Amino acid sequence: MAHFDLTDSSAVVVIGSGAGGGTLSNELAQKGVKVVCLEAGPRLSLADIVNNEGTMFKKMSWLDPRKGTGQLHPQFPSWSCKTVGGTTMHWEGQCPRLQEHELMAQTTYGEVADTSFIDWPLGMQELSSFYAKAEDKMGVAGTNGRPFLPGNNNYKVMAAGARKIGYQDVDTQHMAINSTVRDNRPSCQQIGFCNSGCAIGAKWSTL
Repeated sequence: MAHFDLTDSSAVVVIGSGAGGGTLSNELAQKGVKVVCLEAGPRLSLADIVNNEGTMFKKMSWLDPRKGTGQLHPQFPSWSCKTVGGTTMHWEGQCPRLQEHELMAQTTYGEVADTSFIDWPLGMQELSSFYAKAEDKMGVAGTNGRPFLPGNNNYKVMAAGARKIGYQDVDTQHMAINSTVRDNRPSCQQIGFCNSGCAIGAKWSTL
């Protein structure tokens, strides 16, 4: 691990190593910027990940006493992860792109009481290249020429029913999970414990 003088103003300090912090730290480091990424939790290796949600909840979650405001109880047992990789260790990997009408919610639906509908200042024309770059970086299945993940039996039943009633675009979603070997990470083995951290590293995370 690199060490920096505390007076070194050329180093960038990033708080948190999850989807935002981990990605930003990597991008800056790849461009030669000196980066310190601070993470409150431990760094787990693939060997530390077990296929047991209860065990991994204790290993990865933010369990410290805390205070909150509003109606959500601060001690509610949610998967707010406190580990290198943050909640990218817990997420299931879904990567659907927003649709044009979702970016233009106010125009699409008009004024709806008790909502905060707005139109994004950017449309898909501006965002599509960034989507493609992120999808390529994460190895999202079903994008950039990569095959979709295979469907399990539950999916096959659902897909058959969906096509029978007229749906045409039916697939296993764009997932940031390897459908083929990539970046020295294996393809998905459909173990089924994505929420607990991927023990084989097929699911993308900032870890």
